[in-house]
Amino acid sequence: MASKYISIAREIKQRILSQQYSSNEPLPDQFALAAEFNTSRMTIQQAMRQLIVEGLVYTRKGLGTFVRKNFMQLSRWDLPGSDYYGATKTWENVGQVTSKIIKFELRFPTEKEQDSLLLGPDEPVYDFNRLRLLEGEPVSLEFTLMPVNLVPGLNRGHLESSVFRYVQDDLALKIMGSYRIVRALKPGVEDREYLNCDETDPVLEVEQVIYLEDGTPLEYAHCRYRYDHGGIIVVNNG
Repeated sequence: MASKYISIAREIKQRILSQQYSSNEPLPDQFALAAEFNTSRMTIQQAMRQLIVEGLVYTRKGLGTFVRKNFMQLSRWDLPGSDYYGATKTWENVGQVTSKIIKFELRFPTEKEQDSLLLGPDEPVYDFNRLRLLEGEPVSLEFTLMPVNLVPGLNRGHLESSVFRYVQDDLALKIMGSYRIVRALKPGVEDREYLNCDETDPVLEVEQVIYLEDGTPLEYAHCRYRYDHGGIIVVNNG
């Protein structure tokens, strides 16, 4: 079940898409929304932060929260540039996210992987590849490495649902941020097979390292998207 703030963000997003909320007027204030959804103001703030990250709304100090006038230009496939919580959390207010496990194994890291994860050559990693689907349609192809010592007990069930939910809720690890590189590439064999790409279709690749609050690398991954099923949203409200 989605967190309450995600459910609220999903409902507000639907109201925005149906133009129930106009871009000319502020959204109902946080106290009114908290009363409507029978929740705390903090939960409403979390929902609003989610919508800000998605580029749907923005805040004006002393005036409230407004719908962005160009929100209809945003694609449901686009990713917030600041996102590092995984596909399940990113898209769960859009539709059902499912996973197809392509590979799941334990092995020792290569030299580059050791550098990225700050591991020694004899410290094992989980190596797993997943196809992520949104409402049954392929969205991304993920190639992920995680240190075994940081994520003990990771299994196929977690891969089929949400790895980050397991990391944060069950293992109580706190994520601080990520370092990301975005590039366009020619599609490989797996891209063509799982993302239904043609040989001439470019793919968008996000290479990233995700860090815990103490700076320890938690994940080193390459996530690949079809050129028409992925964009990176950068929102500056300053």
